[in-house]
Amino acid sequence: MNVREWALPVYTILMQLAVGAFFVLWLIRHLAGPKFSAREIDRIISNPILVIAFTAAVAMGGAHFHLSKPFHSFLAVLNFKTSWLSREIVFTALFFLTTMSVVYLIYFQTHRRRLITGLGWLAILFGIILIYCMARIYLIPTQVAWNSTSVIVSFYVTSLMLGGMTIASLLMLDLKFSEIKNAEDVELRTRVICHSYSGLSALNVILVVASFVIVYIQIRLLAQGDLIAVTSLSLIVDLYLPLFLLRLISLIYASGSLVFAVLRMYRRHSTPQSLMMPVYLSCLMILVGEIIGRFLFYATHIRVGI
Repeated sequence: MNVREWALPVYTILMQLAVGAFFVLWLIRHLAGPKFSAREIDRIISNPILVIAFTAAVAMGGAHFHLSKPFHSFLAVLNFKTSWLSREIVFTALFFLTTMSVVYLIYFQTHRRRLITGLGWLAILFGIILIYCMARIYLIPTQVAWNSTSVIVSFYVTSLMLGGMTIASLLMLDLKFSEIKNAEDVELRTRVICHSYSGLSALNVILVVASFVIVYIQIRLLAQGDLIAVTSLSLIVDLYLPLFLLRLISLIYASGSLVFAVLRMYRRHSTPQSLMMPVYLSCLMILVGEIIGRFLFYATHIRVGI
């Protein structure tokens, strides 16, 4: 795959990561509200939300390398009524703009909590629609390996999986920076992490299981399909089998090691700092697994007809 071909999977992975991370972060903000003050929570999530906005910006910029005429990309929105690609572009812009609005309010208008909350959920709504539009682009009869609703489900699972592990890593990284600066809210950040990590690790296990179920369904569909579908399946089980197995192993290792580390922290009543390396490694393994999965997604399809 050349630069133009890689630009598309980079865009989809980064944008799914941004949408999933925003949703998970906002869910933590919502669930932590009764236990911590609103101003404290918004201060803690300020850096992660900034990273999410930056990730979305990088994804949007990287997507232009896939185009032969990047400066004409704005013209794609003209087909909004008929084109899933145009809808994807529109909702990408809407998600980014609402995310940037939340960033501005959290940093400079912290007292406007209701507006921050409303814009956050609006950004999530735009993100959910964006992922759907992104997946619907691939549901076309000429691409047998893609033409299944399991692709839509897999895109949502990937978004949450990448987003959940990204937030786990960002919270840990933010805690480390706070300790280096001797900030006053180190104890508060520690409590938020302890409050959140059990849910994050459980979510990761559920999503990994869901990912395996989706893989099984997709393989069954290809095995029961026509010659083109069987050919796509043969690419997975023959040529790309090492990569396929590596992806599965990466997901299993990431979820298992994270659950083990979190349970050990709770049993020993140790600090979240003990989770630093397991969390970073699990996040890396999830990212590697999903990059391999996206490569296989593009590499094993076979076009039918023109």
